[in-house]
Amino acid sequence: MFEALRHRGFVVFLTGAFLTNTGGWFQSLAVPFVLFQITGSAAWVGLATAAQFVPIMVLGPYAGALADRVDRRLLVLWMQLMRSLVALAICVCWLAEWHSPWLLLGLAALTGIGQGVSMPSWQALTNDYAPRASLASAASLNTIQFNLARSFGPAVAGVVLYWWGPAVAFAVTFVMVLSVVVALIVAKPVNAPAPAARGSRKSGRFVEGLRYTRSTPGVLTAVTVVLVTGTLGMPIFQHVITFSEDVFDSGELGLAALNLGLGIGTMAGIPLLGGALRRVGRSTVALVAFIGFGITLALFAIAPTTVTGTAATVGVGVFFLLSLTIGQSTVQVLVADHIRGRVLSVSVMVYTGSVALGAALQGAAADLIGLRSTVGLAALLLVVAAVVLRFGPRGLRLSRLDDPAEIVPVPSTPVPERTPVAERTTSDV
Repeated sequence: MFEALRHRGFVVFLTGAFLTNTGGWFQSLAVPFVLFQITGSAAWVGLATAAQFVPIMVLGPYAGALADRVDRRLLVLWMQLMRSLVALAICVCWLAEWHSPWLLLGLAALTGIGQGVSMPSWQALTNDYAPRASLASAASLNTIQFNLARSFGPAVAGVVLYWWGPAVAFAVTFVMVLSVVVALIVAKPVNAPAPAARGSRKSGRFVEGLRYTRSTPGVLTAVTVVLVTGTLGMPIFQHVITFSEDVFDSGELGLAALNLGLGIGTMAGIPLLGGALRRVGRSTVALVAFIGFGITLALFAIAPTTVTGTAATVGVGVFFLLSLTIGQSTVQVLVADHIRGRVLSVSVMVYTGSVALGAALQGAAADLIGLRSTVGLAALLLVVAAVVLRFGPRGLRLSRLDDPAEIVPVPSTPVPERTPVAERTTSDV
């Protein structure tokens, strides 16, 4: 699983990505946290998450087309630079005491736009910085770094919020997001991605990505795993905010402890994932991950104190890593190079859309039926999803994750020369 670390360019890219994602989660935690303090509503916490993810979903078709037609490295570089400047703007607004919930949501949405344009290209860069023989390793490591950043970023952010306040958290985001910009300048891709055909301007090449996803059972099942994880499991990262404030009454330090538990669990899941993939198939890992995710999430829902809640989040972190890594890395491994950007944009749209949907629905449900009941219901549905995907339709079973031979190629068309980003017009996209 660590084979891709032998390639210097990939190591630089991975390091920059980890630092950037870690810093990005400072903002992703700080915005919902201050919104909850301003409004006292769990629904606003869900809206803050949705504001950062909905633009990624909406821009998916255009971003997927761009990932196959332009210089991915430059596209990601400019979009991440924009993202860092938005973080700086949020910091300035907070210091100026412009604490309007709608202003914070709007700036968070701008961050989502930058991510939305660059996300498929970012995912596809994994293939550009690692040789094909190391792609499975690179895909797994890229997903792992994202999940590590997702867990440890909020944990450290909780401490920063406690000691120095939201402004410093936003400033850290500004500095750390620049890490991937530096990495992309320093590291050069080892593969020169072949440009895809322009395709029809009316239908867009994104349609080919949808068709490919539907016709490839392994990819379709992997995307479904991502969908279930995002909708039912990912909201745990917003629930720790509301649990620390309303249920455990432990404030910023309790929030840091709960996120630290998620981070420890994510770290513990890395060797478990590597060992499991050497002994059993991806389908078995996904099945165990969903069931384990449901059980540990249920334990968190009934935890009486911050200590027991933190212990439960360790287990949640383990199974979160397993489920999301299996889903996302399987898509990377199975998809053909000529359509990689478009299929990855489908996966990104499903993931971000499911996160936004899950955040909004579970945030609203928490206001209606209570936090514990909402988390308990999500835990039950995760176990149900595991059973359905294990015994469901043949074209959408977990066993398809182990069958890359079923890839259905998309007919190729004449390939024009790649056109630089600056020469593209909106109508081309």
